[in-house]
Amino acid sequence: MNIQAKPWYVAVLGVSLCATLVGCGVSASPSNIPGATSGIIKRSDAFQAAADNGKTTVVVGATGVVLTSVDRGNSWSRHQLDPFSSFVGVAACADGSFAALDFFHRVWIADAAGDNWQARTIEEPANPLAITCDGKGRLWVVGSGSTIASSTDRGATWNTTVVGDDAMLASVQFIDEREGFVTGEFGAVYRTGDAGMTWEKLAAIGDDFYPYAAVFADSDRGWVSGLAGVVMQTTDGGKSWSKRINDAGAPIYGLVLDSGNPVGVGVNGLVFRLSDDEWKLADAHKASYLRAVLPLGDGRLLLAGGAGSVEITSSASGKNVTANN
Repeated sequence: MNIQAKPWYVAVLGVSLCATLVGCGVSASPSNIPGATSGIIKRSDAFQAAADNGKTTVVVGATGVVLTSVDRGNSWSRHQLDPFSSFVGVAACADGSFAALDFFHRVWIADAAGDNWQARTIEEPANPLAITCDGKGRLWVVGSGSTIASSTDRGATWNTTVVGDDAMLASVQFIDEREGFVTGEFGAVYRTGDAGMTWEKLAAIGDDFYPYAAVFADSDRGWVSGLAGVVMQTTDGGKSWSKRINDAGAPIYGLVLDSGNPVGVGVNGLVFRLSDDEWKLADAHKASYLRAVLPLGDGRLLLAGGAGSVEITSSASGKNVTANN
């Protein structure tokens, strides 16, 4: 099956508005979290990203919703920081703190327990889409206008760099303190080898390629998913790209490494794994979509997405794991 989807920044706005106004009329079960308090998850929750610092797990979504767990997902607490927020990303920093990206021009900072959230304004990019925290604790945000923003003081002040024409930059990742990658609209790929002081524009993946998600295993190997279920792979640090077979032909919205092996999640609650250089459909869950996939480091994966979907599954089998409080 070939399932088309809108570009990520358009999808975010639609999900946020839908969740805020009418809950999209979905009928899915509102909570799949083992051990969660009844009613902690709402059917209108649209989860977008997750992060973990080794002790605390954080899941964020539209309408300013934040879930936190301090016991590896066995129990959760819910916070709504601001109903007029729409979280599109979250990162865990080297000191254990968290940074969540609000589509509406804010970065929210929390302590290592996922508490005491404080909002910091970010003016550029005008439409922020992705956030990460590098090995030195610096925050990086990318988005519209081919803009890369960085902060060395937890979002109090920002420096910006414009790396190209007016394009949406959709992902940013640092694989160590000095080397990082950014991917964006029109197949744009940028690489830094000097901790973000300069960004080199690499050959485009393709003029019509829009990335939903990207993950790099090291300085050479990386994968980028895009429209119509297309997944591209590089083995030379982004200098060239080749198309990988996607069995289901369905869009993959989130990518992560699980024990060094790529895992993807996407439309209709589908879970994908790379096997023999092909993306195989590994599992399916009751969700309108999955955006977040997070290895918990104990043989389990956390999955989160639309219609209040949050699940913890076995990393090996993809089967649900019952957790005890």
